[in-house]
Amino acid sequence: MSLNSVTNTALKSITMNQLAMSVASNNIANAQSPEYARQRLVVSPAGPTGGALLIGGGVDVVRVQALRDQFIDRRLQQETSARSGDETLTRALSDVEVLFNDSEDTGLLLSLTKFFNSFHTLSLDPASMNFREELKINANALIDSFRSRYNELTNIQRIANDSIEADVGQVNALIRQIASVTDQIKTQETQHVSNDLRDQRTALVRRLSEFVEVSEVESGNGDYRLSTANNQLLVLNSTTFDLADEDITAGLGDGSLKANLNVRDVHIPGYLTQLDQLAYEITEQVNLVHAASYNLDGETGINFFTSLTSASDASRLIALSTGVNADVRKIAASELSTGNDNRAATRLGNLLHTTAFTGGTVTDQYQTLVFTVGTDLANAELNLREHKAIEHQLENRRASVSGVSIEEETVQILQFQRAFEASARMIRTVDEMIQVLLGMGVR
Repeated sequence: MSLNSVTNTALKSITMNQLAMSVASNNIANAQSPEYARQRLVVSPAGPTGGALLIGGGVDVVRVQALRDQFIDRRLQQETSARSGDETLTRALSDVEVLFNDSEDTGLLLSLTKFFNSFHTLSLDPASMNFREELKINANALIDSFRSRYNELTNIQRIANDSIEADVGQVNALIRQIASVTDQIKTQETQHVSNDLRDQRTALVRRLSEFVEVSEVESGNGDYRLSTANNQLLVLNSTTFDLADEDITAGLGDGSLKANLNVRDVHIPGYLTQLDQLAYEITEQVNLVHAASYNLDGETGINFFTSLTSASDASRLIALSTGVNADVRKIAASELSTGNDNRAATRLGNLLHTTAFTGGTVTDQYQTLVFTVGTDLANAELNLREHKAIEHQLENRRASVSGVSIEEETVQILQFQRAFEASARMIRTVDEMIQVLLGMGVR
């Protein structure tokens, strides 16, 4: 093996070790970058040299490889979508739960109880104007409780709708960025693998997964396709296919978009339906007794609440009838035309405990609504805990494959530094030998 061959082999080693130290240094610099994949220099033995005496020719640099597990990355995208959707749903349902979190001195249940108990109070003295005014006050408090919950629920629904529009905008912005990076990848990888751009695209896709569940496919020739769970195309190489509001369906898979869609179109309408039904049945049951009874002026046929044609929007439309609102003397407490007995007031007060409502008693029916909200929230919170735990496990698995250990990279740098120095010493030794040979007249 000639001295030139030795020199070339040492030079290859120096180049390889310089590159390896650069890769390790880059790993350390990106140790805190969440989507960065640890890189390694891939080398292979160089072809033999030395004429008849074949000796290895050192090492050739093949490429810089990013250490990734595509299965783990895909599962992380899925769990990111599921976790993000559960977080969005939990936040919205927590706001709903506050509306039906009755305490000792607030809440719709208290308003219901006070309202019906006011009829019992009136039954103690049907002619009392003070008791009648108290009943009117508690009736209006009940009406306000229904209306405030209707307004808050519809406000949460509007927020979900606004969030859908905002999420669509975020999705479209992200897919444009992904398409741009994909175009850069295809351009650069005509020369070499672009690991940094691929890390950047992975981070963008992970961010996109918070809004909608996606699937990536990259062919052997570098063609890239990104689509939703229901196979709706978002990116094809450098071409984007924007989402529009009319594209938003549950088929998009997990993510904040689906969660907001369910809040807007499933959960809130369901709660409003139960709330409206309760308000409607209270109106109907009270009016049924009240209209058949007599007031202080001996009149009958007067409703306590304004009559409603259906349960639709009843929690918003519930109101005192014109007569009762104008004059508390119009409150009917008597079953006799004289208007001075208390049997009607007693019957109206007993509605609090009688099973005259669809869900049993009026409190039973209200508790069914409360239970529905509580169960939905509990399920969302349970799912969120589960998906957070799975996501954390996957993050740990990804870190074991792609994560950077500063200690390990430091050891790598020291090893490559020593190898670099050894190769440099070899070149100096060969150079000294050549100088000696030249001094001896050897050519």
